[in-house]
Amino acid sequence: MSDFRRLQTFLDFARLGTIAAVAQTSQYSTSAVSQQLERLADELGTPLLEPHGRLLRLTAAGELLVQRGPQLLENWEEIRSALAATRDEVRGTVSVASFQTGCLAYFPKLLAQLGEQTPHLRVQCLQAEPEHSLPALRSREIDVAVVERYPGQTTGPHPELQETALGRDPMLLGVPMGWGYSGDPRWLADRPWVFEAKGSPARAWAESFCHLLGFEPLVAHETSDVVVQCSFVASGAAAAFIPALTPELLRGSGTYVALPPEQSRSLLAVVRRSAEQDVGVRAVITALSRLTG
Repeated sequence: MSDFRRLQTFLDFARLGTIAAVAQTSQYSTSAVSQQLERLADELGTPLLEPHGRLLRLTAAGELLVQRGPQLLENWEEIRSALAATRDEVRGTVSVASFQTGCLAYFPKLLAQLGEQTPHLRVQCLQAEPEHSLPALRSREIDVAVVERYPGQTTGPHPELQETALGRDPMLLGVPMGWGYSGDPRWLADRPWVFEAKGSPARAWAESFCHLLGFEPLVAHETSDVVVQCSFVASGAAAAFIPALTPELLRGSGTYVALPPEQSRSLLAVVRRSAEQDVGVRAVITALSRLTG
């Protein structure tokens, strides 16, 4: 097979069900996705898809490739990593995704550090929350995912993925300056809050922590943008829980108080097990560990 990206596109189709869905989650147009699937079938000499009403479904050969394809990709990735390790210099491209505060705190320093240490390594950075970056990691759209895990969040690593602990990020209580905060979070029970969207791990943790303190928070505003949350605190509109990783310059005015250490979130770097020995991936993980250590 001359291009393993076509196999990945096929596996994405099997997972998502439509060409449009594959195109939406990738950098390709629907026509480009169709062409990749057709060329893969031509290379293998057998139809992989067949019409089923207005949609496409897997043939028997397609079903077999879905079963065997992931292992083939893992083997190929391991071979590429082993070959890369024989070179004298770290080269290639590594794509790294992180949640927002990780982007703000780590990416500029990461690029500067790797630019000095591994000048021939190209690092691509993008912002993505864990619910998007981890599936993208498994489908080989990215190589490293920097993720957060809140207290009480029970989702463990996928068998295909390997985690490296980067440290803990304390959570801060942000209160507007003019509120005359008493020092007890329960004093804020009747005050407006700005939380992340419902269903997010950060929202679940925030509500759980308020319940632990004995009150139901008055969630007046919702946003997943930590900079916007800080602006609500600075303007006197709402209280918020802000990660300490948020640069102080972006917090603006407000009273910020550290929550108990057990309420800190965990920071992790996640890679595919089949790529964990890749020299470029290892260079990125090492640099991230230095930045967070």
